[in-house]
Amino acid sequence: MKYWLSSLLLLALMINVACQKEEPPLPTARLSITATDIAYDHNQMEAVVGQPIRLTLVNSGTLEHDFTIATMPHSYLMVIDEMDDEMAGHDMANMGTEPDIHMAAPAGGQSTIEFTPTESGEYQYICTVPGHQEAGMVGTLLVRAP
Repeated sequence: MKYWLSSLLLLALMINVACQKEEPPLPTARLSITATDIAYDHNQMEAVVGQPIRLTLVNSGTLEHDFTIATMPHSYLMVIDEMDDEMAGHDMANMGTEPDIHMAAPAGGQSTIEFTPTESGEYQYICTVPGHQEAGMVGTLLVRAP
């Protein structure tokens, strides 16, 4: 009797596993945010947990700007466009710790990064150049469950 019950449970488990379809990976979300003096063109953007995000910061202003999320769980981060030599001394307003997500662009330039959020939530993004956050260069990346 035990053998029969064990065999039945094993068969049910095998059928269940065989019937489950593996979800295809989410396509990369391509987002863009434009910085001017002194504002972002979006104060809210949306994303999905597990979906790669390719984010481009376009700096249409005459000052340097950046896009920074201090803390956000993510599984992957890659700089797509290298910042040029002009950004080597980029001032991040003396942040105490290295932010999880950060890219900067000189006046008239742009930068692109790719990352994949791993937890839902609301994550504030700011420009860390001194005085820019206080002037209103802030927004929220809303990451929702799939």
